[in-house]
Amino acid sequence: MGGRVNGSAIQLIEQIGAGGMSTVWKAFDPSRNKIIAVKILADQYSSNGRDIESFRQEERVMEEIDSPWIVKAYAFEHVGNKWRILMEYVDGYTFSDLLQRKQHIKESDCLLICESVAAALDLAWNDHGIVHCDIKPENIMINSDGVVKLTDLGIFHRYDHSESKMEISEHVTGTPAYISPEQIYGDVQPDCRADIYSLAATVYHLATGRTLFPGLDNDATMRAHCDRASQARDPRCYRPSLSEGFCQLLEAMLVKDRDQRISSWKDVYEMCLEVEKGMRFKYRDNASQYPSSLKISSH
Repeated sequence: MGGRVNGSAIQLIEQIGAGGMSTVWKAFDPSRNKIIAVKILADQYSSNGRDIESFRQEERVMEEIDSPWIVKAYAFEHVGNKWRILMEYVDGYTFSDLLQRKQHIKESDCLLICESVAAALDLAWNDHGIVHCDIKPENIMINSDGVVKLTDLGIFHRYDHSESKMEISEHVTGTPAYISPEQIYGDVQPDCRADIYSLAATVYHLATGRTLFPGLDNDATMRAHCDRASQARDPRCYRPSLSEGFCQLLEAMLVKDRDQRISSWKDVYEMCLEVEKGMRFKYRDNASQYPSSLKISSH
C-alpha cells in the first residue's frame, strides 16, 4: 500500500481531538502555507492492513464529496511509521462543545444544522451512495463564519445504488444515543434513512439538552430505540417554546420502522423550510401501527 511520503515538514501544533482509533491535530502545512488538521491512525492499528485500508477509504470519500458542509480531505500519507490524513481545519467548535457551555440550542439554529447536514448528506447519498452511520453532536462543527461542517466519516458505508446491495456488518456500528434501529438489528442494508434517524436524535439533544432516552446505559438505550413501546418525551416538556411543526419534523424522522420514516434528504430539507415558515403538519394516521421514538401531543 502506497501513500504520500513527503509530508514530514508539516508541523503539529496541538492535539484537538481523539477517538477510538485516531487522534486529530492542529498543524501548519508549509506547502499550503496554512493551518490544517491532521488525523493520525493510532499505533496499534498501523500494522493492520484492514484498519489502514479503512482509514484510507475515509480520506478518499472525503475527497470525493465536494460539499461546503463536509470537511475536506487533502491527502493520505505514510510518514515514518504513521498513517495520517491531511484535511481542512475548522476554526470553530463542535455542537457537543457548545452543549457543555449552554443548556440547549435555540430552534432556529437547530433547523439550520438540520438543513446543512441534510444538504451535505443529500449529495453524499445520491451522488456517492454514502451513509455516514455516526451522526452526533461531536461530529457536527460550526466554523468562525457560521458554516456548519460535518466531520468524521470513519465508519461510513457505501451503498451500491445500481445493485441495491452492500455488505452487512457483523457488529453494531454507531453511537448508542443516536443510532438507528436498523443499525442495531444489523439485518438490513443501512441507507440514508439511518442517518435521518440519527440526525433527528442529535437535533432533539441539541434542542432540549437531553438525549432521547436519558439515564439509560448503552444496552438499554439501544433496546429503547428498537422497542415499539419506548418513546422519548415531547421536546416541549423541556423547552415549551419549541414549535409544534419542529416537534412533528423530529417525530417524522424518528419513526422506528424505516419504511414508514421520512425517506429522503430533500424531504427533510423542505420540511425544515416549512417549519421556519410556521407550518404545522397533519398527524400521522398510522402512528400506532408505526410508532416513532418520539411521541408528541397536540397543544
